[in-house]
Amino acid sequence: QGLDLDNFVHTTRKRSTFSAARNITTNAPLIGTIGRITTTKNHRLFLEAAVRVRAKYPDARFVIVGDGEIRAEIEVLVDQLQLREAVIFTGWQRDITQVDSDLDVQVISSINEGTPVTVIEALAAGCPVVATAVGGVPDLLDQGKLGRLVHEQTAAALAQAIVDVIANPPDGTEAQRLMVDRYGIERLVKDLDGLYRGLLA
Repeated sequence: QGLDLDNFVHTTRKRSTFSAARNITTNAPLIGTIGRITTTKNHRLFLEAAVRVRAKYPDARFVIVGDGEIRAEIEVLVDQLQLREAVIFTGWQRDITQVDSDLDVQVISSINEGTPVTVIEALAAGCPVVATAVGGVPDLLDQGKLGRLVHEQTAAALAQAIVDVIANPPDGTEAQRLMVDRYGIERLVKDLDGLYRGLLA
């Protein structure tokens, strides 16, 4: 399939539309996760890592974009971890480009994944990605060349990767180009064109 990545590629980094609407200051590190709130997505790990990230960056803010059957359980966990002032639940968002524009890091903390579209969109928008090395994610991230892979499903390992990326943001130019080349709709059109020309020949 081909994804329409045009809006992501042409979004301005840190344009602050998403942050400003939620009273998040532009100098506060903003870390987010996007997707259904389910056991597989492992929001617990994301939040346990958030506690450790705040030890290094006390003003860091964390957004959970999406909704799902265990949201109430995750909301309780936020309070148990004393993260209420640092975590924002946004529900589903119509314009994910605004989210990716403002995030300093997009995190995948999943127990398992296929080929997450959220990662493709983030990289297309120039947003750094930190992800657990599960399912199709290592291939998607070229074994760690295009984003930070975390091989241990521990809060310490995930937090360290997030802190490293905040301290030293990667140049996302190559990752952006590769996402468009591999997954953009133009690539699908080109492939189909080649297929039909081959059949007609």
